[in-house]
Amino acid sequence: MENLGIKPGSRVRFALTRVICPSSEDVFKHIESELEVEGEVTLLSDSGKLRQHFAIVQVKGIHVCLIVPVKALQTAVGDEKEYSRTIPVIENDKLAG
Repeated sequence: MENLGIKPGSRVRFALTRVICPSSEDVFKHIESELEVEGEVTLLSDSGKLRQHFAIVQVKGIHVCLIVPVKALQTAVGDEKEYSRTIPVIENDKLAG
C-alpha cells in the first residue's frame, strides 16, 4: 500500500478506539493529565502482504508507542485546528510478496 503523505515524522491524529496495540486498558494505565491524541509517526509497518498498513505513533502524554492502522490517521496540517483527512488506497500492484 502506498501512503498519501503519511511517513515517519508526519504529525497525525486519531481516535484512541482505533489503537490496535496495546489494549485500551493498557493505554489508559500510561496516560497522564496532559494527554493530546496527536502524535508523530516513528515507523510504518506491513501487515502480511499489505505494505505500510500500520503506523507506530508516539503521543505526548502516553508513555508507550501506539500501533494504529494508517487508514485511521489524519494528517495535521498547519494550525493545530486545521486537519485534512488522508485515506490511502490499496492497489493490487502495491501488495508485498
